[in-house]
Amino acid sequence: MKTFLILISFLFLTNSNVIHQDTPLQIDGNGNIIGLPKEFSPAKFDLKKKKLRINDKEIVFPKCLNYYFEEHKNPKLNLSASWYHSKEIMPYYLNFDISDKSVNYGYIILVDLETLELIYVNKSIREGNTTYNPKVELEEKCLTEYKNGIKTFK
Repeated sequence: MKTFLILISFLFLTNSNVIHQDTPLQIDGNGNIIGLPKEFSPAKFDLKKKKLRINDKEIVFPKCLNYYFEEHKNPKLNLSASWYHSKEIMPYYLNFDISDKSVNYGYIILVDLETLELIYVNKSIREGNTTYNPKVELEEKCLTEYKNGIKTFK
């Protein structure tokens, strides 16, 4: 009986928003991000210029962050996002997952989908079936440059 009550309590206390998967996104030949709801349109990413536009906000990633896009010889960029969870848990976000099959590590850059503020940069290290995601500590100068680079269009 006690086990049954614990199980029922767990089911009621578990918020389905916490247990979710990111929605995979695509970038078409014109840089349009495909898969986001209309409220985040226009949505574009220019990998060459490292320029992201979501709705009325735009950021050109500063040089201190370009490294993470350019380090790999054969980079693969996967985009995903989440906008259907409670913002009390975490802001709606866009996830840049940059990897290369020839090495066991990549980078994850997480950006607030509504404000384009940088949430974090993590290094993703694969060792066998385990993945470690240590946080990348960015210099204050880089964080300030990023924050000051966010533009809003009217």
